[in-house]
Amino acid sequence: MEIFIWALMLSILYSILFWGQTIGISGLIFTVLLIYITVKLLKEKAQNPKPLLISIPIILLSSTYFIFDNTSFRLLNLFVIPVLYIIMIIATTIPEYTGKSIVRKIFSMIIEPFNCFGEVISEFKRQIMKKMNIEKENQEKKERRNLVKALFSTGIIALIVLVLLISADSEFAKAFSKIEDILENLSIPSLAIRIVLIILMFFYISGFFINMLSKFDKKIEVTQKEEKPKENLTINMTLTVLNILYLAFCFVQIKSLFTIENIKYSSYARQGFFQLMLVSLINLVTILKATNKKLVETEKQKKYKKFMCIIMLLFTLIIIISSFWRMTLYQEQYGDTRLRILVDFILLTEVILLVPTAIYIKTSKINLAKSYFVIITIMYCFVNLINIDYIIAKRNIDRYVETGKIDLSYLIYELNTTDITKQLIRLKETEFKYSEKYDTLYERDTDTKMIYQNLLDKYLLKQKNALEEKNTLPEFNLSRFRAKIMLKDVNINEGEM
Repeated sequence: MEIFIWALMLSILYSILFWGQTIGISGLIFTVLLIYITVKLLKEKAQNPKPLLISIPIILLSSTYFIFDNTSFRLLNLFVIPVLYIIMIIATTIPEYTGKSIVRKIFSMIIEPFNCFGEVISEFKRQIMKKMNIEKENQEKKERRNLVKALFSTGIIALIVLVLLISADSEFAKAFSKIEDILENLSIPSLAIRIVLIILMFFYISGFFINMLSKFDKKIEVTQKEEKPKENLTINMTLTVLNILYLAFCFVQIKSLFTIENIKYSSYARQGFFQLMLVSLINLVTILKATNKKLVETEKQKKYKKFMCIIMLLFTLIIIISSFWRMTLYQEQYGDTRLRILVDFILLTEVILLVPTAIYIKTSKINLAKSYFVIITIMYCFVNLINIDYIIAKRNIDRYVETGKIDLSYLIYELNTTDITKQLIRLKETEFKYSEKYDTLYERDTDTKMIYQNLLDKYLLKQKNALEEKNTLPEFNLSRFRAKIMLKDVNINEGEM
């Protein structure tokens, strides 16, 4: 019965927090309750509760809906959070699983609750009948009579007291008049849809929990497939040829670092950082394939393979550094964007991934898949929580102060978030006195300063008006709240809006 109570609570809460509303603090509230219920149900049966620690990044990611206003991560986390949640359940309930089967198991966990609707109805009916048959028939009749009597008496008394309070206080009367207006404006079709949504959510969540707990009761038979030994000639040849190519590439790269003055920075920076990032990822996959324990090889071949893997790891590090260097040059030339900052974080993550990879090549005593999962999850949470849009805006405005160059249209139209409001106000206070060159978008205008100022004022006024709109409590967002306060004290020129 506990499962059904939790499922009903979550279904009603889901309807209250998310129906016709944008996600704000509601995302954090719902996630915390869901994690609490899930951990409570799993902890009693789980032999290995360590995977439940995945709940920490899940809660951290859900808190970003309350703290920040980044549209890209808000959308992406709608997929990342459920995937992490299901991985936590799989790792806790299924003793034996592999990286290859994890995607199939995730889809299975999502779809299987639909097949449990019949089981939910049967179990719910059984639990209700069980509760009803606990007491004797005579006692039931007596309790029903007492319940009707209590409801009738309480209703009469409450109605009398309510009338007296309304007549005694005009403010109290106004409060109830608002409730009356809400009831009058309540759409019956909308209410019916919400009730249907609650019922469907109840069945799905109940089925999800029942399916989740049934994993403990199933005896998982691990069938050992007789795998054929794999030859190592192909992998050794691949390692050797790739390392020769990387040796030539790294020689050219190192030479370029000392002769960079002969190359146009912008053209050099524009070439290849995405390709190099992809090459470094391919190298990691190649190393993983090379360290396959099922390869048939002599001791001499093993030593050669390890040596070549370490060499490839070093080349991979050089390639990552080269890609990062190119991206840095590109950012100096054209400023920062979300994509460029995210490339920096991906490259940094790759560098960190090289550490467990090197340990695995040397000893093979660590679980590389788990190490990768932990590192990637931590880095993803980190990039979510550092307020990336604020950093982008600050660095672009710092660059403007130093060089007089800024892509204002990117800041206000592409980022378009309250996370950067403080920096936009700072930009407005510069009065665009550092502008020395025309922006490419406004070459025909003679007064760049005025163009920029009007564009920024127009955007800030639009943002200010949007923030004045009333929002519900579940939609509360700290970034939007702070932006609303900051914009109150800003003098925005409305003359040419």
